[in-house]
Amino acid sequence: MSSQILLSGGDKYYSYSGEVFGDVSAPATISMITIDNTGLRDSLVYLQPFYGLPVSGTTGAQLGIEIKLDNTTIYKAQTGRSTDFNQVDNNIQLFMPRNSKIEVISLNTSGNNTQIRGINLMGYYL
Repeated sequence: MSSQILLSGGDKYYSYSGEVFGDVSAPATISMITIDNTGLRDSLVYLQPFYGLPVSGTTGAQLGIEIKLDNTTIYKAQTGRSTDFNQVDNNIQLFMPRNSKIEVISLNTSGNNTQIRGINLMGYYL
């Protein structure tokens, strides 16, 4: 799932990517969540990335997260070692203006294309 789901109270929304991974080809980015319009109110957004076991223990195996707000990168982090995967990006908090587009992208290198990763998004209207 990568769409926005509004909760029954109308004051919160969520989205989650589930487990995603690439194939064994060249390094790539993988889109995990895209919400084209966050709604008519500003919101506070919490993102919780998660990662499976590293496929490779080399320094070239680097997962990361890129977050774009209205097609502009506002957050980007990629670890330098495979042992850092579960220590980076554990909780990301952002303010989102109304009617914004948010896109969450997984960054990866050829050493970890097949490594499982995902993200959960929770938004609270202000």
